[in-house]
Amino acid sequence: MTLLAIETAYDVCGAALVSADGVVIGLEEQVAHRRHNELLAPAVERLLGTAGLQWSDLSGIALSAGPGSYSGLRIGLSYVKGAAYGMGLPVYPVPTLASLLLDSRLPPPHWVAAWSHREQVYVQRREAEAEFGSIECLDWQSFAKRAAGETIAGYLLERFLPAAGITYVQTCPSAAKVGKFVLDRSLRPTSDLDNLVPDYHHELQTQG
Repeated sequence: MTLLAIETAYDVCGAALVSADGVVIGLEEQVAHRRHNELLAPAVERLLGTAGLQWSDLSGIALSAGPGSYSGLRIGLSYVKGAAYGMGLPVYPVPTLASLLLDSRLPPPHWVAAWSHREQVYVQRREAEAEFGSIECLDWQSFAKRAAGETIAGYLLERFLPAAGITYVQTCPSAAKVGKFVLDRSLRPTSDLDNLVPDYHHELQTQG
């Protein structure tokens, strides 16, 4: 089993090849600054070429499915759907916030959070090792009051910090995490690719 994993939910544009035992065979990743549509396809082709693999060697595609940037999520899913239909590959949607925690260097946080727009942040409480509460989009001040005294693992939250009573640990989106998440959680592929849409979570998803 070799998965192609795609990360476009935020400003990182990434593609990774992950083997069945969780080894990252290859990784192409860079800060895209709204250039996902320009950078994603060439990155995947370079990745496959460097690894000496064809599309027919892949067993599926893992996708960071949101919440996140409206444009980034839309571009990632459009690319993945085209490839999946063309190559007959299953697609594994991966929850973006939970995948941010797939990093052994992080201490166990109480929350995972990422910037949405203006003063809004996406947040999700970590209930247990592999259990999470519902995703919410909150203004930072409301969230900071709720999370006082706890640890937050987050991305793009520096604009709100430091914040009294909060321990902050920075994390980052990565295609490698997306691929490993599928294996770590034994995720099943979507059974309805036609109707698969990103988790936009609410109407406005811009990051400007």
